[in-house]
Amino acid sequence: MAQPGRVRSLLTALLVGTATGALFLGVGGRLVMRAFGLATGRPSGFSVGGTFSVILWGAIAGFVGGMLLVAAARFLPALLRFRGLIFGLLCYVVATPGFRPPQLLVFALFAPTFLGYGVATVMLYERFTRNERGPANPRPS
Repeated sequence: MAQPGRVRSLLTALLVGTATGALFLGVGGRLVMRAFGLATGRPSGFSVGGTFSVILWGAIAGFVGGMLLVAAARFLPALLRFRGLIFGLLCYVVATPGFRPPQLLVFALFAPTFLGYGVATVMLYERFTRNERGPANPRPS
């Protein structure tokens, strides 16, 4: 039977991952697409449906990131900000095979969104789960 604390931690990671994914990966991803269009001279129009689609995919990627956070938490560094950067880098490495077009500019533009996602997700997750874990168990096992 699942322990209530672990279930709560997992649900928190999924919720925080989804919310920060929608913001950083979704909205941030949409801004990156616009920046890429401007930098390369390609037309990049905005539509309400397209924007919501990108935000939805960012939320879905953030949900997966929440699962990854729980799975990788014991292997991440103890220092909170460093843990967030490493987690963001891990998410970035997992996502890069899907970047289209695979150009250096695309990789460079998306890197800050993933690092921001990692730091925000880890910091919010820690803030919401700190009291239930207590000082004896700093990270989920």
